[in-house]
This record gives sequence, C-alpha cells and structure tokens, in this order.
Amino acid sequence: MVVRAGDIRQLTIDSREYDVAPESSCTVKPGGFKNEVARNGNGTLHVKQARTNAGIDALSISIDDSRQDLEELQTIANDGEAVPVTMTLASGIAYSGPLVLVAEDLGKSTGDGTVEISLLGERFEQI
Repeated sequence: MVVRAGDIRQLTIDSREYDVAPESSCTVKPGGFKNEVARNGNGTLHVKQARTNAGIDALSISIDDSRQDLEELQTIANDGEAVPVTMTLASGIAYSGPLVLVAEDLGKSTGDGTVEISLLGERFEQI
C-alpha cells in the first residue's frame, strides 16, 4: 500500500520546527510554467507562458504563544528574505527549498489558535 495523503509530519522554517494544525492540508507547488491558450483568427493556437512560484500555499500552523511562534513568523515576514523550509508529508516524502513567507495579513485566529501562511520561492524540491 502506498500512502498518498495525510497529516504533515514535520515543518521547519528557518531551522525552527512549527506544529502544523490538526487535519491541515496545503498545496505543494513544484514551480515551473503556466500556459494560457487562445485561438488566432485563422484557428491556430496562440500560447502565452509565464513562470509560477514553487512552495507551499495555504498552510495552517498551530501557534504556541509560549514560544512566540506568531512573533517569529512576523519577523521572518518582515525580513522579506528566502529562508530554508523543509516539510515532511505522511508518505515520508520530504520537500525542501529556500522560500519567502507570504501572508496577506499575518494574524492568529483565537478561535482555533492557528495562522494561515504561504511560503513561496524559486524552487521547492523532493529530497
């Protein structure tokens, strides 16, 4: 049997481990290109290609206030620099790469104690 989905087992951002919220899922992006296809007047195809970011999109992290997790994430966001990120999935497969923390408005939900972030960059590869 091959495990294809499940909990995120481990997440480190800038060499610090963070707890991933229970039953959290995210989108892992390999990066590369996206294509837009339109038809020319004579019926041939017109393809426009643009680069896409690699990384992790829409990940919920369980915030531990005693460790000042939220403040540390805000410091990383403030720096605006790529930091080392590693994520291990339920399958045992791990991804790693230098990513920039992206959050529309970084803030902890007091209802469930989580913050949702994205981490994006040039590459995020299986190791």
